[in-house]
Amino acid sequence: MKRTLRVSLLAALVASAFNPAGAAPAAAPKAAVVDLKPYTIPYQKFTLQNGLTLIVHEDHSVPLVSVNVWYHVGSRNEKRGKTGFAHLFEHFFFNGSENYPHGFREAMDDLGASSRNGTTSNDRTNFYEDVPVSALDRTLYLEADRMGFLANYINKEMLERERGVVQNEKRQGENQPYGRVHIEEAQRMYPASHPYSWPVIGYMEDLNAASLDDIKEWYRTYYGPNNAVLVLAGDIKPEQALATVKKYFDGIPPGPPLVRTNSWIPTLDRDIRDEMEDQVAQVRIQRSYHAPVWGDPETLRLSILAEVLTGSKSARLTKRLVYDKALATSVSARADGNELAGTFAIRATLKQGVDVAVVEREIDAVVDELLAQGPTAEELARVRTKFFADAARQIERLGGGGGRSGLLAENMMFGGSPDAYLNDLRALAAAQPADVKATSNKWLHGAHHYTMVVKPFPKLAAGKTAIDRKVLPPLGEAPAVSFPAMQRARLANGLNVVLIERHGAPIVNAALSVDAGAASDSAAKSGLASLALELLDKGTKTRDAFQLSNALETQGAQLGTTTQADRTLVRLQSTAANFGASLDLMADAVLNASFPAEQFKLQKQRRIAQIAQEKSSPAGSAQRVMGGLLYGADNAYGKPVSGDDKTVEALTRDDLVNWHRDWFKPGSSTLVVTGDTTMAKLMPMLEASFGKWAAGSAPVKPSAAAPATQGKRVYLIDRPDAPQSMIVAAHVSLPHGQPEDLAMEPVMQNFGGMSTSRLNRNLRLDKHWSYGTTAGLTNVRGQRAFTVMAPVQTDKTKEAMLEVAKEIKGVAGERPLAGEEYASIMRNMTSRLPARFESIDALENAALQSVNLRLPDDYWTNYASRISALTQAQLADAAPKYIHPEQVVWLVVGDVRKIEAGVRELGWGEVIKLDANGQPLK
Repeated sequence: MKRTLRVSLLAALVASAFNPAGAAPAAAPKAAVVDLKPYTIPYQKFTLQNGLTLIVHEDHSVPLVSVNVWYHVGSRNEKRGKTGFAHLFEHFFFNGSENYPHGFREAMDDLGASSRNGTTSNDRTNFYEDVPVSALDRTLYLEADRMGFLANYINKEMLERERGVVQNEKRQGENQPYGRVHIEEAQRMYPASHPYSWPVIGYMEDLNAASLDDIKEWYRTYYGPNNAVLVLAGDIKPEQALATVKKYFDGIPPGPPLVRTNSWIPTLDRDIRDEMEDQVAQVRIQRSYHAPVWGDPETLRLSILAEVLTGSKSARLTKRLVYDKALATSVSARADGNELAGTFAIRATLKQGVDVAVVEREIDAVVDELLAQGPTAEELARVRTKFFADAARQIERLGGGGGRSGLLAENMMFGGSPDAYLNDLRALAAAQPADVKATSNKWLHGAHHYTMVVKPFPKLAAGKTAIDRKVLPPLGEAPAVSFPAMQRARLANGLNVVLIERHGAPIVNAALSVDAGAASDSAAKSGLASLALELLDKGTKTRDAFQLSNALETQGAQLGTTTQADRTLVRLQSTAANFGASLDLMADAVLNASFPAEQFKLQKQRRIAQIAQEKSSPAGSAQRVMGGLLYGADNAYGKPVSGDDKTVEALTRDDLVNWHRDWFKPGSSTLVVTGDTTMAKLMPMLEASFGKWAAGSAPVKPSAAAPATQGKRVYLIDRPDAPQSMIVAAHVSLPHGQPEDLAMEPVMQNFGGMSTSRLNRNLRLDKHWSYGTTAGLTNVRGQRAFTVMAPVQTDKTKEAMLEVAKEIKGVAGERPLAGEEYASIMRNMTSRLPARFESIDALENAALQSVNLRLPDDYWTNYASRISALTQAQLADAAPKYIHPEQVVWLVVGDVRKIEAGVRELGWGEVIKLDANGQPLK
């Protein structure tokens, strides 16, 4: 089911919250006075004579245009027995068109598109790509051609190929832990005739039965310009946009008039309860209620309720289940408004051994209390601040799947106006506790619910056109790209400071990079660094976890942590207005972490549950084991970041305190700040917040060097009845700092880093054995690993391994990048640069990479020119130095009963069966 952008703008990551029992709501506060100007996206709207709606938003910050096309068709337009058509047709759109009989992915990669994809929901299908301004004409030509000239290009071979890819996508989704819950829930909550009663991806038997005539009729009915919204956002003027769009789209005939049901919210006549067994590590309860539709103010109020329940550590249900009674490791709630109907859902993942009935009684008690009392004024104020901060963060991004272009398109399609989202912001500002209480009781009090326990015409004519659609518009020169200066400073205690200014939105990020990471763990204490970091915000000397959470929420700030191989990261997201106060809270967590005993005990239990979850996932299981196979268990890179059951169980609170004392030193740390501030404003704030950090440096970590990998080994981990096998091929490669490092970037991008890579073209696009593959060099400071990951259908495991081996030999020298393949990947590498550093998150990540790999300050400034200067010979010479087919070891996670014989037939060396911990089976 889709998550609408309008709701996500207001309630991104809705999860849970708690107030002490008996706390009554305060007197109704006055409506908040909010200036909506910072949240208003300026636009101009046009309608072509064939019915196409065009929305244009100007932003000349970067030479980039986000192209976002929304078709008002989804799985809600299907019929039982012919499901999955909307999603299947999304795949057809990437195969070319009548006048451009080539792959759309290839065309986009060639012109340097970024953040490009297509998605299908219950109610709509959308396609988006962010392109350099020099490629806009060609992009619009291609979008217009697949809108108006696709029917005659579709053939039986294409149908069979894409049917296979979609079926593998379906298998991959259902192969994940809890991956079948949504299918069962939809079938039980909606009557059989309701279009939300089947999954968006459809049923396997319906996909098999789809005919070529069915597909072509679907296209003729739903993909006309009168059923679409086109948004152009970025470095373009409205008059230019209109002229260009009319040039390519005006000649497309409209589709037929369509009948559209506005809403269909069913009711349950009784509570329904199901249980399901799946390959999961923990029991999960999911309870769902019917709810209002997209755009209804009551959907917003239910989102507020969800946030009060589970939106922070101190949210009512989270505090009760996770912290006070330690019954669950995670809990979340959310309200989703789709076009025909909505849902309100509560989900709890239980600790091992906890009785389901006990947790359900606690959920009932907390929800009933909140329905009886309503939220407090303080809770509502915190939620309001958080939602407005979330809104500011979302509109910072121009395009992609969730930026301004998508927001305008969605609100035009479902709300009738591109700025319909402002109605929700007004409603948010005006919301009162009594309003939330009344709406919540209307939809939840006494309502029947579904519980799963895992054991949605004007007269038009085509205009005249003189365009010759057989002529492909040329690409312009790739636009020049500049990277903001990396300004440096240092506090008196030795803390290094890097500032990158970007003043497009009133937000600031701060990321503290500590030279520790998982590499600081010993083999006997693996998981220590990441566990200690997870407790960093669970209490300080002056604030407990809930007080710190509330203080951050009051400032509209978010604090998160990440443990990488080489670095320990503490990340703050803040508004510019509240940055100083937010920075003080970050410093309190960093400098004064108290590692409360009760929180340590709880977090350790949750970590052990997390490890079990990792082992239950095909990709997670492979990633946990492969490091040890390549580097050895005692190597800095040979241990899972999360640790293992035994080492985590043996950790003590003193271990965490000592680790923090030894490794958190300003002399070995760098604070990277990006966004709407200056060095003059920043330094006094840093002196006030981090200046009291006692000087010192962290210990030296052990070397991560490793000998060359010895090949001729194949490892198997059994996953009984798995519909897919996860194939991993890897070996230790060269450490960072080689002269050929830059040349390897286009080599690896072309080999396994994009949807049209060699690997993905082979296993997905050509053979449709896989939904998607990846390959690359690990981005670590020391000895890197060359790694391929390819999930494939079980009955093609042996054949897929042969294809992966062939592709590895090819990139290692048998088939070097040359000719048009070289020219295309170089166009991709240079033309997608405008989008690479669009957001402050991207700038932060680039600066953090510079810090970790110790790159020169002008590395990113000169990056574009250095990439552009790479020659075909440099790429061909680089690959064999990093990739050695004879050193590859293989790991396959799958149904050993079905795949072992084929794997042994390969004759690739010793076949070794491992348990989930990577230990050989006897």
